[in-house]
Amino acid sequence: MTSQKQNVQTDGSTLATRDKKRVKFRGSLKFVSSLLLPLTLGVFTVVITFQQQSAAKQQRDNDRNAAKQLRDQEKQDAELLRKQEKDLDKQRYENSRFDAYIQQIGKLLEKYHGSIKSSEVVATLARVKTLNIFRQLEPQRNVQIIRFLYEAKQLTDTPENRSLDLSTAELSDIDFRESSINKKILNNLSLVNVFLSNATFICIKMAHVNFSSTKFYAANFSLAEIHDADFSSAEFYNTSFTSAEIHDADFSFAEFYNTNSTLTSFFDTAFATTTFQNVSFSSTTFDTANFSLAEIHDVDFSFAEFYITSFTSTSFSNTIFATTTFQNVNFSSTTFGTIGFSSARLENANFSSNSIRYINFTFSSLVNVDFSFCVLYNADFSSAWLANVNFSHAVLFNATFPSATLDDVDFSSAELQKPDFSNAQLTNLNFTSTKLIVANFTGAKVFNTNFHQSSCVASIFNHASLFDCDFWHSNLKHAVFYKANLNQVNFSRANLYKTNFTGANMTKSELNNTLSIHDAILPNETSAHDENLIKDGQADCNISHISGWTLSNGNITTAISNKSSSNFQFTLQSLSTGANMYQRVSLSDKWDSNFWTDSEAVLSAKMSTGVSIELKGIKKNNAVSSMETLSKFQYATTEFDISYTYRLD
Repeated sequence: MTSQKQNVQTDGSTLATRDKKRVKFRGSLKFVSSLLLPLTLGVFTVVITFQQQSAAKQQRDNDRNAAKQLRDQEKQDAELLRKQEKDLDKQRYENSRFDAYIQQIGKLLEKYHGSIKSSEVVATLARVKTLNIFRQLEPQRNVQIIRFLYEAKQLTDTPENRSLDLSTAELSDIDFRESSINKKILNNLSLVNVFLSNATFICIKMAHVNFSSTKFYAANFSLAEIHDADFSSAEFYNTSFTSAEIHDADFSFAEFYNTNSTLTSFFDTAFATTTFQNVSFSSTTFDTANFSLAEIHDVDFSFAEFYITSFTSTSFSNTIFATTTFQNVNFSSTTFGTIGFSSARLENANFSSNSIRYINFTFSSLVNVDFSFCVLYNADFSSAWLANVNFSHAVLFNATFPSATLDDVDFSSAELQKPDFSNAQLTNLNFTSTKLIVANFTGAKVFNTNFHQSSCVASIFNHASLFDCDFWHSNLKHAVFYKANLNQVNFSRANLYKTNFTGANMTKSELNNTLSIHDAILPNETSAHDENLIKDGQADCNISHISGWTLSNGNITTAISNKSSSNFQFTLQSLSTGANMYQRVSLSDKWDSNFWTDSEAVLSAKMSTGVSIELKGIKKNNAVSSMETLSKFQYATTEFDISYTYRLD
């Protein structure tokens, strides 16, 4: 019971405690609620205040910006108004100056019957007034001045009426279409020694004009048509002649810098002693042009066409003639440096007496071209076609003709050092008296070609095919014909010393009548030897007398050699009396000093002690040129071999 009561009391107290807490919590909520409304109102009031302040600040900023913009606009309007007033003042001033100038010059024209130049004083006065008005007026007004003077025929240079001197005038942004008739025609205009910047001549037809000694900066002659023009000693900077057509113009002594003349046509034009720097003449046509004594550097002539053009004594460097056409063009006495003619077509061109370095003719076509007396360094004719081309007396260093086709080309008396004709096709070529030093004909096909008296020392003909070729009196010392195909090739009187014919396809008769075939390697890889020039130089026991020799005293017979039963020797019949025999060997039918200036004869003999050989060189007039005695020392007791080289002269 007690426990139950205690439990009841405990539960009751717990409930009472909970009720008290609820009352307190409710009281707290009421208190918080009573505080929440004023707090919310306060926060709201603060937020509203901040927003109002921000809005007020924004409004003030907007007002300030609007005021600033208004002030700026008013300032701009005022500035514009001042500028307009200034422009109006300037325009009124220029109008007054222009009107005054027109009136003054008009009075002079009226007074002097349209010829100001008739009085030197008046002409000077008009010049001063004109130069002064140019400096005071804008380009638009200056155009009107030019038009006025032009229409008054004061800028027309004729024998009857000389042009007004405007030299040293500086004119900018002049559009000469405004001065021309119908903006198209401008004839008989003379502006000598003036400065023209940004001048426009687009699509204008001009005839009988004179711009000599004038300086053009950024001028534009595009699509213009110009006849009988004098541009001598003029200077062109950043000027365009694109698609223009120019006839009978004189550009001699002129200077072109950074100029564009693509698709332009020049007829009967003089460029003598003219300077070109960084100019493009791409796809331009030159018909009867003269570039004599010109300086041409960094110029592009690709796809251009030249007809009857002279480049005599012109200097070229870094010039491109790729895919260009030349007909009747003269390059004689011209200096070239790094120039390209790749894929070009040249017909009737003259390069004679030139010195040319690093010239490129790859894939080009050359017909009737003259390189005689030229000096060519590193010329490249790879895959080119040459017909009726003349290289006579030329000097070529490291010239290359690989895979080229050469027809009727003349290399007579030329000198070619290390030329490359590999895989080329050569037909009817003339190498007469040519020096082919270490030439390469590997894989070449050579037809009906003349190598008369040529020097082909150490040249290579490996795997080449030669048909109807003539090496008469040629020097083929150390040449190589490895596996070459030789058909009807003439080596008569040729020097084939140590020439290599290993594996060559040839007939034995082709090596007949050679000057020398000593130590040459035959197709079967055997070594060849020259015939003995001394008749019966080897003793023959089958003959009772000494054939071929003249015995002057004593008796000599033949006997078997002590060393070999197969060899025979000349023997004295009496050692006490001795004997002399001699033989005169004529080289006139074997050796010609005109062909072989540096030749030698070699004597080889086997002698015993007490025997001597006396050699005499006798000229055609029987004069002794040299004499030598060959003998063994007297104390020698055995046979010995002797070899002596005699220089022929």
